Amino acid sequence: MLSLHRLINKVFFYYYYFKLFKINKMRTFIFTTVCFVSIILFNVNHNAVFGQSNVYQHDTVSMEPGRTHDVFYSLKTGNAWQQIRSDWDIQFSTHVYDVTIRTNGAAGVVLYTYPNSDISGWNSVDTTGLSTWPVLNDSDKDWEMGAFNQNGFGDFDYGWGTYNTVTHIITGDSLYVIGLPSGSFLKLWIVQKNPITNVYTFKFANLDGSDENEVVLNCNDYPTKNFVGYSFSTKQFIDREPASADWDLLFTKYMTFYQNVMWYPVTGLLQNYNVEVSAYPLIDTTFMDFTIDALDSTTISTIGNNWVALLGGMPPTYEIVDSLVYFVSDQESSIWKLVFEYYKSSEGKIGFRKMLVEDNSAISEIPGVLGGTLAISPNPATALTQLLFTADKQGKAEISIISLTGQMVSQHSINFVNGLNASNLDVSNLPGGVYLVTLRADNVLLKNKLIVK
Repeated sequence: MLSLHRLINKVFFYYYYFKLFKINKMRTFIFTTVCFVSIILFNVNHNAVFGQSNVYQHDTVSMEPGRTHDVFYSLKTGNAWQQIRSDWDIQFSTHVYDVTIRTNGAAGVVLYTYPNSDISGWNSVDTTGLSTWPVLNDSDKDWEMGAFNQNGFGDFDYGWGTYNTVTHIITGDSLYVIGLPSGSFLKLWIVQKNPITNVYTFKFANLDGSDENEVVLNCNDYPTKNFVGYSFSTKQFIDREPASADWDLLFTKYMTFYQNVMWYPVTGLLQNYNVEVSAYPLIDTTFMDFTIDALDSTTISTIGNNWVALLGGMPPTYEIVDSLVYFVSDQESSIWKLVFEYYKSSEGKIGFRKMLVEDNSAISEIPGVLGGTLAISPNPATALTQLLFTADKQGKAEISIISLTGQMVSQHSINFVNGLNASNLDVSNLPGGVYLVTLRADNVLLKNKLIVK
């Protein structure tokens, strides 16, 4: 769930984006016309892609010997995209309203904030005492808290830069020294991000100032990806991720604050945006009493490396943690049961079984350009949530909430204004579960899934 200042900032970006620039010069709703669609009554289809629900499917992913590769995995299709892990050093969020920058810490990239000066010291970086400087690491709980964002103070401060409410540009105000796996060091300055054009600018050079480079990243070139990487050794952008909508889980190595003592690289799983997980330890693996209330959308490492235990030895040996079951809500809100079966460390192979428990794929969100979708926040919700959308004229819309069985459980009308709209939605009387929320106005239908806990 987004913190309040993140939600406010994102809403602020949405508003000015559409106030200043009309997408494709649309003069009707900026909702992106999604066809003249009538409301569909949904019947839950309990047939899995590979057979009936409640039947286990066994699968294996390979991170290769030495665990040198990441694997992006889809629960629905079983597709696994393998990508070498060491081909990038830092990566940038491509989302127009996001300013996250992460590092490849598990591959040996080390990031330091330069403590001796702000950006005015770019030409005279002094690394005396470098070994005593604090190292910045990505959060293993939140995609949006990259290593470069760790020094943020909230509100309009994002760590590497601050948001200007007049120009709407995030301007870099910090210098960094970055250590690469090769053993070399560079100085680095994230100069700015323009959220209107979704373009980053950054500079890097050797510590003595030689080989200075200014690089421009146009995130619009990667519209379906969460992040795009950059390699300082090849001076190339690295497009390594499949389309975000195509994967649920990432098998990878990442940095974690190991046993609350030190930052350490571990092998485990991180979940994609919009994917939720609940863990049930110390139970029989035949357990099926899943409740949607237990789903966690706030922690990307709910699975993490908790499914495997280090036994020690050299080379180290591992065993699967006994009596541990996960339930995963995938990109389409379908629920899967996940049980790990083996981990062959030397081969980089992980075996598991999965079961489709509940097929909710019929209510996946209609895709569209920014502003052409109905945003819901917070989501999941327990009592009160908000619908966020943008229009370029005033009018009246009808809001409906529909259950998985197609039952209309709530319906009301709202008046909207020209610009950004936020409408409260009370779901306190709804049983926990997955619902479809629709907004209809002037032959335009927007919809999004809502999870009530």
